[in-house]
Amino acid sequence: MSTNTSLQLPKAIEDALRRANPAMSRRNFLASSGALVVSVSIATIPGARALAQVANAAAGAGPYPDPDFRQLDTWIVIHPDNTATFFVGKTDGGQGTGTAFRQMMSDELDIAYDKTSLVMGRTDTTPDQGGSGGSDAIEVDGWPARRVSAEARRVLLELASERLKAPVDQLAVHNAVVSLKSNAKKSVTYAQLVGGKRFDVALTGRNVDATTGTAKVKPVNELKIVGQPVNRYDIPGKVDGSLTWAVDIRSPACCTRAT
Repeated sequence: MSTNTSLQLPKAIEDALRRANPAMSRRNFLASSGALVVSVSIATIPGARALAQVANAAAGAGPYPDPDFRQLDTWIVIHPDNTATFFVGKTDGGQGTGTAFRQMMSDELDIAYDKTSLVMGRTDTTPDQGGSGGSDAIEVDGWPARRVSAEARRVLLELASERLKAPVDQLAVHNAVVSLKSNAKKSVTYAQLVGGKRFDVALTGRNVDATTGTAKVKPVNELKIVGQPVNRYDIPGKVDGSLTWAVDIRSPACCTRAT
């Protein structure tokens, strides 16, 4: 494989490698690593110890500290127009993962799919759910997404109970509107309860995959959006080039779009 000398190493990594081995150059490093690394042990890289020290030192001082996965506001925002945005730490490489997350979370929250949006895999704004691979996104990371959405629904019903002066078991919720079962005209929207404000509700869990509140997810027979055909929201952007598939990659100036 030919060496790609245009590949740019982060300065901290290059400095660490040079301190560990003054004879090491960018060209030599790339030549020895093959430029394209699919899977590599850190122990096989020259200067690995120094590199690890740099990474560890920077872990607590980076520009984007991990959002707290034990806070409900990290996962869900209710907007003043009675729409919602979900935040998940996975990415969609074109297989429809984002659409599936929106379906699951919309179902648990009791909000129409087309009244939601999704932010995926952004270091500064989404919980860190690890890498995407092995088809684990839905199987593993779908569960905390469902649980936090169920918890948001529980909290909203509690707020609605106070507003409507009725027990939770006497309330019904549909498409982000909570009403009395006995009188549908007496109702309140999610936006009226918390739109544009924080939930300020703590979650629990030993790690991000175990994140949960106190609410239980719905049984399968109560799901109305999951399993139904919906338009893949990501397809138009991937077709016209306004949405890139890769993560942390800058596309050419002709195809970039401000975020």
